[in-house]
Amino acid sequence: MYKIALVCENAASTGLIAKKVRDAAKRLGIDAEIQHYSYTQVENFIKNVDAVLLGPQIAYRKDDIIKRFPQCANKIEVIKPMDYGMMNGEKILKDVVSLIENKK
Repeated sequence: MYKIALVCENAASTGLIAKKVRDAAKRLGIDAEIQHYSYTQVENFIKNVDAVLLGPQIAYRKDDIIKRFPQCANKIEVIKPMDYGMMNGEKILKDVVSLIENKK
């Protein structure tokens, strides 16, 4: 099972994206636990997930998270703005699964 965290400033907009990604996982038969969080909660989950996807609006926070959790740097990525804006859950899911599989 893939454990994926979607993160934005207040966990509002990623809630919508998380639902689209969950729906895509179900449709494609991919076993994944997809949750959404506020940036302020990062320390509570980062070590327990396979990937952290940041909303494009907080891409500037990626370096800060990596400085705080350097051992997790390879599992932090920013969602592509076009996929985020189009709420393309399937593309976001495929990208994150690729990220997880490539770090194994």
